[in-house]
Amino acid sequence: SSKHLQEASPRRGGRGEEEAMLRRAAAQRPLLLIARRAVFSSDAGSSDAGSAAILRGSSTAAVHADALEDHGGGRMATAHDVSPPLSLSTTFTCPEPGSDGHVYSRISNPTRERCETLLGAIEGTPSSPARAVLYASGLAATFGALSRLLPSRVAISGGYHGTHQVLEQLQRISGGARCNPIPLPTPEDAAAVLREGDVVWLETPRNPDCHVADVAAYADAARELGGVWVVVDSTFAPPPLQRALTLGADIVMHSTTKYLAGHSDAIGGALCVRDAALASELRADRSAVGSTPGALEVWLLMRSLRTLHLRVERQSATAAELAHWLDRAVRREAGHPLAGLVHSVAHPSLPSDPSHGVARRQMSGGYGGCFALELASEQAARSLPAALRLFRDATSLGGVESLIEWRRKYDDAISPRLLRVSVGLEEAAHLQEDLQRAILQVSAAAG
Repeated sequence: SSKHLQEASPRRGGRGEEEAMLRRAAAQRPLLLIARRAVFSSDAGSSDAGSAAILRGSSTAAVHADALEDHGGGRMATAHDVSPPLSLSTTFTCPEPGSDGHVYSRISNPTRERCETLLGAIEGTPSSPARAVLYASGLAATFGALSRLLPSRVAISGGYHGTHQVLEQLQRISGGARCNPIPLPTPEDAAAVLREGDVVWLETPRNPDCHVADVAAYADAARELGGVWVVVDSTFAPPPLQRALTLGADIVMHSTTKYLAGHSDAIGGALCVRDAALASELRADRSAVGSTPGALEVWLLMRSLRTLHLRVERQSATAAELAHWLDRAVRREAGHPLAGLVHSVAHPSLPSDPSHGVARRQMSGGYGGCFALELASEQAARSLPAALRLFRDATSLGGVESLIEWRRKYDDAISPRLLRVSVGLEEAAHLQEDLQRAILQVSAAAG
């Protein structure tokens, strides 16, 4: 709880906090010196692109990577703007023959190119660059990945209903020859079930039960089989929480609408890959089918990426605190005000969660800002969203405001007692008080 966390921490302004700050600074100094030498020293060369490479995957990259990639002028250069301008033009003056200038915004656009550079730097690492391709929505990105790979079979387990709708569309378009779903085997059974050309689609953590799939294990199995693609929907766990490309995924999909944009004001999607040729093919497909995102949505996404690390780490920590507090009610801990009123809670941070062990290895930056909550009765679950004051009764997730929804109204396969909770940037203590008051209220009314 907040009280326990406060008791375990040194008092603000006291000697204990000062000593802790000095220890953290000393531990970080070697890394900071390495980064400083790489970015500012002539030992690393004068290339701004080289400077950007050493920062890949860090919060510093989220602020500076797009500028460092083209600091000397070029396609992304601007007239000394600190905040990149929004390019709304649909068309551009014809470039010189042989140049790579922009022609038409469905094909390329300065704002989109800069944002893709930035997201690629966030998904990549110093030793492994990533390329990002932006789309008009998460489902457009899903369609982009599957229509490029065109597998005959897709191994998948539950997850977002929209993904299954995309599979149905591709089956219809192909006359049933492509994208037929099959049950996702365990990594151990993959060799007996999968064959060349299949796609393994991993949504991890999975919507809405937050189950974590072992990306590295599936990637190893696919590599041994050969010709099997691993695509990871990492919407629930963007960097720095999870780095699926580093774990071996071929493609990472994000609904950027959620945590990446993070303010509930810009719909979009993205595919991130390591292979430059595949990124070019995806961009060509995107242009051909017209799934290009609007410049304003891309600019809003780029603005939000600057604070991604701060937001998702805070949301993840608060979600874990609330999940642990609710789990004590599930276990009917003596004196807990909600004992007997909460049937279950699912979050990878919980030691009792079936995928906790995998999450500990895989989600190095935190366990995510969403959790699933089941109350003791369907009536209480249906009534809870309207009884809350700080949580908004709305679909979606990943924004700065906390949201809650009764998931059964969107998916008949979901338990009628289940609610999906997306934690925002509010104080954990305030959210806990709101949940406690509302759960007591609706449980009393439900009898």
